[in-house]
Amino acid sequence: MPIAQSSLERPHPHSVGRRVRRNRFGPGCANLVSVYNRHVNLCLLLHFYQPSNQFEHVFKKITHECYIPLFKSIKTDKRIRLSIDVPLSLLEQLDRYGFSWLISDIKELVDSSRLELVGSAAYHPLLTKLPPNFIETQVILNESALAYYFGAAKDFEGEECFMIKGLRGFFPPEMAINHQVLATLGALGYDWVAVDRACLPKDLTGGLEGGCIYSLGSHMPKLVVRDSTLSNLVSFKRDLDKADIVAALTKDSSDKVLALDAETFGHHYKDGVYLFDSLLAESIDRGIELSTVSEVVCASDALAVSAVTESTWSSTQEEIYPLWETANSKITCALWGLYEAVHAEVSAKYPVELPTRPMVSSPAGGGVPVWRYKYDNRIAAPDLHTRIELGMTKLEQSDQFWWSTGINLMGRPNFSKYMVDSALDYYDEVVEALGSNKLLVDRLADLRNLLRDY
Repeated sequence: MPIAQSSLERPHPHSVGRRVRRNRFGPGCANLVSVYNRHVNLCLLLHFYQPSNQFEHVFKKITHECYIPLFKSIKTDKRIRLSIDVPLSLLEQLDRYGFSWLISDIKELVDSSRLELVGSAAYHPLLTKLPPNFIETQVILNESALAYYFGAAKDFEGEECFMIKGLRGFFPPEMAINHQVLATLGALGYDWVAVDRACLPKDLTGGLEGGCIYSLGSHMPKLVVRDSTLSNLVSFKRDLDKADIVAALTKDSSDKVLALDAETFGHHYKDGVYLFDSLLAESIDRGIELSTVSEVVCASDALAVSAVTESTWSSTQEEIYPLWETANSKITCALWGLYEAVHAEVSAKYPVELPTRPMVSSPAGGGVPVWRYKYDNRIAAPDLHTRIELGMTKLEQSDQFWWSTGINLMGRPNFSKYMVDSALDYYDEVVEALGSNKLLVDRLADLRNLLRDY
């Protein structure tokens, strides 16, 4: 069963059929240059995310604490404009747990150009740990979800399909990027990618101030480097004194790009929505323009760089994945071993050279939100290959590694038996669908035993 698909302006060489349409800014984009060179722009990119195996009661709690009041605040103050990442993992749970009205509110804000949607990976994997075809599946599935929830149901000829316009930017989960990820995103037509300064050559990172835009060449998306100091200042704020943040925003005339978790506002910090309101209001009062990231990218010159370093938002000079890899955790090591073995098995059984792949082609036309089949009886169960592909996208989540390391984080070990055990359910489904493979079955059993004894 194909997922939602429609036309792309620039077809990818390894795809068949129709995909989500992504329109670009028109000639008016050039007119932005004179406007955006006159004042400071504040670009806020909020990452809305909960893992697909989150407890239902926890998801609802976070929605009431954060998502509902935050979008209400944005809707109320018509001066607010920003960019948002709302991946399928979050949208699916909003849909499933009775918050479809909130999705409609978000769509209204998107339609009125108050919010800019950006692309991402459907179920929050570390894209740098995936082969290119698995990256593509995650990205296109997420595009299809954005088109289903926020786009149009028919194309310009009246054919049934899911279409989305204005999808120019990309938020990589955990800001994990390398050259291969950027090349894949460039081939899929993305104009820019949000990154951390750790990806830049070392001779640039020391003196970098504010969010800046860099280019690897015409065939690669631009790198939008968030101001990590300012982003972290807001992320870890636990009082309502905004003086330090405002001082950082107004210290010079450079544009400021902040990228952080939306859950900062109302979940991580109970008064966070008020902080959000008052901070943006004071910024506007001081003459700072609230802009989407794409507007500033369109109006700004990019500085050339010759290469990028594989990195995440938490990378150090010694470690690329300090919060997702550790030799000190048997569970983490066993998880990565199983993860790689399952990917190798799927690649062997379904090689990339196949002329069609269910999750990225639509030979029959139209589109089906296949991710809903388990809780929507109007959606028929997909074929075996599609079930495996969909299972793999959920299996690839980064949270299983994050919650397995036991690394001391903010004074306590970062470990959740539930988050790891429930992620293993995805492995169960995929391994069973792949057929009898005693090695995979045994490795999965060994990992569950290891987890049970932890």
